Amino acid sequence: MSGELKTEIISGQKSWLIENKNMKLYMTEFAGHMAPVTFFRDTDNAVEPFYINPWAEEDIDMSSQPGCLKPLRGDFFCLPFGGDNSWNGENHPPHGDVQEGTWSFEKTSESGGITEAVFTFDMITRPGRVVKTVRLIEGQNVLYTNDSIEGFAGPACPGHHAIFPGGSSKYISMGPFKTGFTAKSPANGCGGDEYYALESFTEFSSLKKVPTRWKNEPYTDCSVFPAREGFIDILQVRVDETADFAWTAAVVPEEGYLWFALKNPEVLPSTVMWMENKGRHGIPWKGRNCCIGIEDVCCYLADGLKVSAEENELTKRGFTTTLNLDGKSPLDVKYIQGLVRIPDGFDRVADIRKSTDGIELISESGKSVKTFVDTGFIS
Repeated sequence: MSGELKTEIISGQKSWLIENKNMKLYMTEFAGHMAPVTFFRDTDNAVEPFYINPWAEEDIDMSSQPGCLKPLRGDFFCLPFGGDNSWNGENHPPHGDVQEGTWSFEKTSESGGITEAVFTFDMITRPGRVVKTVRLIEGQNVLYTNDSIEGFAGPACPGHHAIFPGGSSKYISMGPFKTGFTAKSPANGCGGDEYYALESFTEFSSLKKVPTRWKNEPYTDCSVFPAREGFIDILQVRVDETADFAWTAAVVPEEGYLWFALKNPEVLPSTVMWMENKGRHGIPWKGRNCCIGIEDVCCYLADGLKVSAEENELTKRGFTTTLNLDGKSPLDVKYIQGLVRIPDGFDRVADIRKSTDGIELISESGKSVKTFVDTGFIS
């Protein structure tokens, strides 16, 4: 069957409701941000893992800020991902047109235990269209999305921008891990209203040992968040682009669950971590915001299309930072996110493997859990 979706005002934003027995999610009409998303809604211990910004219902002037900051929450699609998106006469806004306007609802359907909703966005800066399909499957605590890019010929930096609140400690990992790089930052560690703890553009081989700018504490563990209060930092992890699939995970032991994401590494070959722990003091941040973005992308760090489309430090090393679209064949950016209950002693995800009807998640401590997932969705 097909029909309409209910809408509600959620934390200041008109939002569509998509739901089944296991899950319930809201997607904002403006910019298409998904939160809150409720997993395990049919149990006595439902979980809403995603972040919603603290200024959502404040009466502040946001006219000078990027559009994505107005609803800032949950997970959202970016095209192009990043900040400086000027290229070849084009001037895309931060994270692209898709973050500066209203999405259109097309249709919803429910059949055979699968609930789907379809939305579209027509781009302006460069001709093209994004067709977003959101899918829920009965019996699974898994969110499937496909952002299909039509037209939009030329270099592209697609990405997802999943954000989680501070609060309980999160133990983060991704794989198959290849290498990592910190973002470029001012030599004095201060960018006006922002303060940085990590060393500027430095390669590292483990999230647990990332170079800082401090002599008395030369390394920090970026696999745990919250950390480094008073600072905002960005890094990027490159994964093996030849792997069958790639993954990202955040374990929250205090709350007994983990979040995972699965992706095609040929489309989204890296993960950017935006670690914001009260390190920004301009509007609307005001030194009060604590969240972490775990963002699966194809880009040069968070610098945007301009740097990504040109030769840069990463392309010189053989890493992909843009996808070149012909404008004729759509590019499907498929992404899977899910939640899993974990046993005591499950510390940090060391590996994710395909298993019968889904995946097995294995911790560094040797504990493991399995969950139903349609891994063929991202093949």
